[in-house]
Amino acid sequence: MKKVFLLSLILITFVVPNSFADSSQGTPFGSFSTARTLGMGHGNFGVGLGLADNTSFIGSFTYGLSANTDGRLKIALVDNDRIDTQLGIGADFKYQLMSLKGVSNGPFDMALGAFSEYYNMDYYTVFLLGGQLIGSYPLQLSNNQKITPYGRFNARLEYLSFDNPMSDSQSNLEVGLNAGIKWYATDILNFYGEFQIDGNDGVFFGLDMNVL
Repeated sequence: MKKVFLLSLILITFVVPNSFADSSQGTPFGSFSTARTLGMGHGNFGVGLGLADNTSFIGSFTYGLSANTDGRLKIALVDNDRIDTQLGIGADFKYQLMSLKGVSNGPFDMALGAFSEYYNMDYYTVFLLGGQLIGSYPLQLSNNQKITPYGRFNARLEYLSFDNPMSDSQSNLEVGLNAGIKWYATDILNFYGEFQIDGNDGVFFGLDMNVL
């Protein structure tokens, strides 16, 4: 089952054509999330860098709302080389539906959630509202290091509001994919690397640290 999950993740990342996201704006925040939740009362601070169509610098705080639910607040500085750096804000949550153990036994970890994001561009603003499905599989390496390959599929409504009053606002239904790896460097420090295909295509790197 481990091989099936990893093969599916690779196929989703490289076989799905980029053209399916050509019309979308995408997210500047990346994913930086496996399907596992932190647990009630635990909290992580995170930082990240997006090297995509829009360059972004990301900060986040994730908090365990219950044993199986996480909530996260996000902030980003967004720059696409044609505009001054702009501010983006967002929030998301996930509920762990299935795990290898402890929630509802399954072949891999799975979570379902929702997200909302807002950021400015040159002459318009972007508002995203959608749902997300996350799958991941924890692996123990021979040197006792732990990594978790993960993937996220999202479907969202993108609403564009233009500064020019003569331009009509637009709303479109879009989809996106993220695929990456989480590396557990220490008991409190984790590193992430992922690809994103959603209209803001590129690579994202990040880390988070347990503070609660």
